[in-house]
Amino acid sequence: MTTLICRSTLVLVLGAPSASLAAQPCPGPSEAPAPDLLAQAGQVRPYPAFCSIPPTPAGVRGAKAFKSAVVETRVAGARLVARTAPSTFSLEDTDGFAAAARAEAAPPPPMITPGDAATEDFAASGRKRVTPPPRPR
Repeated sequence: MTTLICRSTLVLVLGAPSASLAAQPCPGPSEAPAPDLLAQAGQVRPYPAFCSIPPTPAGVRGAKAFKSAVVETRVAGARLVARTAPSTFSLEDTDGFAAAARAEAAPPPPMITPGDAATEDFAASGRKRVTPPPRPR
């Protein structure tokens, strides 16, 4: 079971190009590690210097900025909850609400209709351009 989990993990982590690695069995807890790993672990290497520490990234906000953003978000959430609380609205008197909304709404502008002569001229010019479809045979 351990070998199956180890192989599937290798395939997921390393991807398809390294399928040859996944074909090798993983050492179990009771098996000894490979000798080359022991040789690498036994090598003496220099300790890293302080100069090898990467510089602090630029554009990262500090702790105070994170705190203010969190507080701002929580205050906005509290305002939203207060504005949408069940006591802020009711579903009663819908007719009164509709009447008030109609009274507030501006009526649409009147339709501009051309005179009768202009309408008749437009219709006549359209009739002249229209050709009836051919009769079915």
